Amino acid sequence: MFPELSYLDITNRLEVLRTQQRKTNIEIAMLEEMKSRKLNEEFINLNLYQSRKRDIYDPYPTVRF
Repeated sequence: MFPELSYLDITNRLEVLRTQQRKTNIEIAMLEEMKSRKLNEEFINLNLYQSRKRDIYDPYPTVRF
């Protein structure tokens, strides 16, 4: 796959790949956190929508103090 590389070339290439991997892992973690936040926000919005819908269409509305 790779031509004959010296020890230094191999070490440098490994360092480059590890740096790229760290950046990728950080990006993945950030995206997973964003995804989790979005899902949580959508879940909250859905619950709010359903509770409002229930209040509007409730044939026997409850009195709230």
